[in-house]
Amino acid sequence: MRVRGLTGTLVLLGALGALAQPAPPPDLAIVNARVYTGVPATPWAEAVAIRASTIDAVGTSLAIRAAGAARTIDAGGRLLIPGFNDAHAHPGAMPEHTALEGPPAVEHDPTLDEIVARVKAAAAKAPAGQWLVGEIGSLTLDDPRATRELLDPLTGGRPLMLTSWTGHGSIFNTAALRLLRVGDTEPDPPGGFFGRSAATHTLNGVAHEYADYELRQRLTMIPDRAAQVKAFRAFAEEASRFGITSVQAMMTAFPAADAAGWIAQAGLPVRMRLIDFPMTAMAAWTAPISRTVRSTSPLVTISGTKWIVDGTPVERLALLRAPYADAAATRGRANVTDRDLRQFLSRALDAGEQPMLHAVGDGAIAMVLDALQDTGGTRWKTLRPRIEHGDLLQADDFARAARIGVVLVQNPSHFMIAPLLQQRLGAARTATTDQVKGSTAAGVPFAIGSDGVTSPFLNIMFAALNPTSPSQALTVEESVAAYTRGSAFAEFAERRKGSIAPGMLADVALLSQDIFKVPVPDLPRTTSVLTIVNGRIVHDATK
Repeated sequence: MRVRGLTGTLVLLGALGALAQPAPPPDLAIVNARVYTGVPATPWAEAVAIRASTIDAVGTSLAIRAAGAARTIDAGGRLLIPGFNDAHAHPGAMPEHTALEGPPAVEHDPTLDEIVARVKAAAAKAPAGQWLVGEIGSLTLDDPRATRELLDPLTGGRPLMLTSWTGHGSIFNTAALRLLRVGDTEPDPPGGFFGRSAATHTLNGVAHEYADYELRQRLTMIPDRAAQVKAFRAFAEEASRFGITSVQAMMTAFPAADAAGWIAQAGLPVRMRLIDFPMTAMAAWTAPISRTVRSTSPLVTISGTKWIVDGTPVERLALLRAPYADAAATRGRANVTDRDLRQFLSRALDAGEQPMLHAVGDGAIAMVLDALQDTGGTRWKTLRPRIEHGDLLQADDFARAARIGVVLVQNPSHFMIAPLLQQRLGAARTATTDQVKGSTAAGVPFAIGSDGVTSPFLNIMFAALNPTSPSQALTVEESVAAYTRGSAFAEFAERRKGSIAPGMLADVALLSQDIFKVPVPDLPRTTSVLTIVNGRIVHDATK
């Protein structure tokens, strides 16, 4: 008994001695900074200490210096923020190709005659057999002459793809269709449709929605693995230069399960969440064996499943409650049936799989909210179903979306096409689009993704302008919160990232200018001078 007591005393003394030992110094300290923590209660600090992969301490420069970090960086008064989390991106490779020259179609919508001239110019300099790739807009897609019959003689047998800047509609010539294994009488795939000759019913080269996505995925899968790795690495390196530390990648270009291994092996400098994008019928969906999250490396995971419920107003394929202002015979269309949507949602709820539903038109959004309400209602809150874009989410649906637990993931570049939206929807309906402030005030969680242009600073400028709904323009701080905490919440990671606080992952960016102080038009000139992911410096422009 006395021996036991002595042993216990020795153990206790040893434990107390261990507790009394000073903690080893942090690995890295960043001092003399203006630290935006993203923590609402304590939004500002001067310095940060990092130990291994996490934030060790946040406080004054004096206190952080006193901890004696192995390395100390003087920020020179620059702004340090949580790393951006791009909640909706589309990385992927393309085969060697010659791009058609001309301004971006979103800035100047080219006519078909302009596109014909660009195709001729590109074909004149492209190697034989090389792909020709160009960007088009509504003027070309709306032109009935825009078919492979017109384009075939222009390309000298080279494959050609003209794709809408929205990512929702393409035109292929015959050489391209053959290389992509598409026959003249190819049936429409689930969720998509081909344009066809009125006389012969054979394909005319136009592909919309899932017909388009399937063909473009076949195209982006042509490059070998080395080329794919190179493309993903280039994308990730560009992201890190802008202070992006996490990317939620919609895997439209390459199947997520196939890509996860080589993306993990590539050692990308940012975190990658790969999101499944099935090319099968929605009714055929089955839950992944390992349910919601399948980790492949510390920085690469696979989770969530995305479906595209409708198209965009640009092609008049967003599903509206009332007809288009410039095409009274149509309200757009849904890519899936209500029955299939509900069947998928029921299976996803049972499996614990987060659904991500591209829904743009008010009709498509109502369809999604009705289906969520009827398949689970407030049970969905734990899975945070996402509406991607949600441009026409209306005020009368804010409360229902919040009650169900819907997360709105919006892309500020969509705010910048007011003239085209007014043409498609009319001025009154356009004024009800992109109501991000109203939906957030009603309790709908909000995240920002790029859906195209990588720079968060350009997207923050778009959000601060919002010409489609000026009353819904965001402050810079509101945008940063949505791009960090909001995006982390959208992937169930708000307890690990999205703010600078002890115990959070050390994902931070030191910016070239203070985005909270510069004029809004100057925001796009911002870059990151130092980007840290998982406690490791992945981009350093201070040298």
